[in-house]
Amino acid sequence: MATYSLDKIGWSFSMRMGSRCAEKRDYDASIQHYLQALKEDSNNPALILNNIADSYMNINQLDSAFCQAAEALRIAQDKTLPYVTLGEIHQARGEHEKAVECIRQAQEKFEELMPEMKDALFDSIEEVIKKLPVREKFEVVSKDWVRVIFLVKYTQANYQMEKDLIKRQKGSWKDLMEAKKIALKSIGQKYLASKERLGIKGNDAVSIAKTYGAMSAIIGSPKVKILEKGAVQSTIRMLACWQYSVIRSMGLDLEPGWLNCAYTCSEYINNVAKAINPAANFEFNSTLPGGCSFCQGVFNIG
Repeated sequence: MATYSLDKIGWSFSMRMGSRCAEKRDYDASIQHYLQALKEDSNNPALILNNIADSYMNINQLDSAFCQAAEALRIAQDKTLPYVTLGEIHQARGEHEKAVECIRQAQEKFEELMPEMKDALFDSIEEVIKKLPVREKFEVVSKDWVRVIFLVKYTQANYQMEKDLIKRQKGSWKDLMEAKKIALKSIGQKYLASKERLGIKGNDAVSIAKTYGAMSAIIGSPKVKILEKGAVQSTIRMLACWQYSVIRSMGLDLEPGWLNCAYTCSEYINNVAKAINPAANFEFNSTLPGGCSFCQGVFNIG
């Protein structure tokens, strides 16, 4: 999530404890420590308020999260991270257009501070880091929220290119989907190689779910929660999909076919699953485009 978690030099004891509790996902405790930190530390109120907002968001108290994030944005000198936090809150509320607009604002602020990144487009944090000046590499790699900025920027540019291509060639969404299916065939082998590097053993359903979840975290895709862990069947849930938010913000959901983003995602995940185990199959049982508040699906073996 969008939190300050790196620059801990000079932090108060309460601020450190709040961060530590948040890392352990004890968000109720983290809020109490952060509130105490507000009383102790008058130098970092925006930092603390942003982290409080993130903790509230993680326990689904979105109104409280919004109030804290809005105040953090109002008083922050560097508004990049508060904009990302507000974007995540809007997204959790289903306000996809507002969510993407906040990320666009964050992108502009980030690129004002780092102008060498202005014309950059990346589909993974690894590519971002490769292009960064040496002085920035460690700091940025430690900040997960940078992934969100470039994920949204890349996705917007990619969808605009596809939209223009269909218009220019007078093609159809179906034609584009077929081309995407061909391009996706190489994805599975990349995940298989990454699975070995990550040290994930086995080729059962839970191993596939762990591999997909780990790689999603690395490349900045929606965070994956494994709900059911089984060798033959494992269930995953994905919240806050920036791909879907971009589709909504660009009005692509009004065009026939674009709401089939879940179809593209299913093809993607199935290529991953079958590369690890040819007998594996993935199927969604709920999706954001279908009107649910999350996408959820099942890996089955056999």
